[in-house]
Amino acid sequence: MSDETFCIMKKLDMNAVDVQISLQCAPILTGVKISNLLHVRADQKAEVFHLFEDSQISCHVLYEWKDRVAFLVYRREQLKRYLAQENVRALMEVFGYRNMELEDMLAKLEVRYQAHMEGTEEFPHEVGLLLEYPPEDVIGFIENEGENFLYSGYWKVYGNVERARRIFLAYEHAREAVIRMAGNGSGVKDIMAFYNIMRRRQLVAQI
Repeated sequence: MSDETFCIMKKLDMNAVDVQISLQCAPILTGVKISNLLHVRADQKAEVFHLFEDSQISCHVLYEWKDRVAFLVYRREQLKRYLAQENVRALMEVFGYRNMELEDMLAKLEVRYQAHMEGTEEFPHEVGLLLEYPPEDVIGFIENEGENFLYSGYWKVYGNVERARRIFLAYEHAREAVIRMAGNGSGVKDIMAFYNIMRRRQLVAQI
């Protein structure tokens, strides 16, 4: 993050749900990622649903505890296509997700995530796949117990380092752009609308 962007971020209201979504979910807001985890205060739950209402981004509550709530926010059709890829689907089946619709997968993940947070089960590593981590990196993390990674950023990399570097850089560019927009007064709905227009223009240019 550049010094200028960091200074902008320090001036933002960190208690505002718009700001928390912008900071935690910039890659999905800009369309360079298909899903993100989001943690906010429990009293902001309804506002999160409202902000993503009638948008291309959906929300699923994974866990609520005390005054916090964890969401998976995702682009439904893109996530379904990703999970349908042969290597991704094969690993999801290893985790026990066989012939399941996305909504059923999320419901099962919610149960497992809650059990983990309550200390009764191990961490559900399928979260990594639902966050678009490469299957080889999810497998590498499990087999190496989080050690011996080749590179680390948004996740620990055990496979294609150069690909991961490019992806991490795209995420960082998205974060910088979104923070600057938030600093100029743009809310989540404004940011999503702007990038929707940008994507449509790109599609038209390709015709």
